Amino acid sequence: MSSPTCSDCAHYYQHYIRRQRRFVEIHDGHCVAAPRTKNRTPDTPACDKFLPRPGRT
Repeated sequence: MSSPTCSDCAHYYQHYIRRQRRFVEIHDGHCVAAPRTKNRTPDTPACDKFLPRPGRT
């Protein structure tokens, strides 16, 4: 199994843009783990504050 990434973490929030009445994922997001919000991409390796997303292994 590969190592976890930010997109696997409960603290990661994906960013979207609106295109022709639909929301589309972009290759960007942010992490809300304390102490501050940090910009991240989905493929960034998970940090020490990693918390698995519910429903994912």
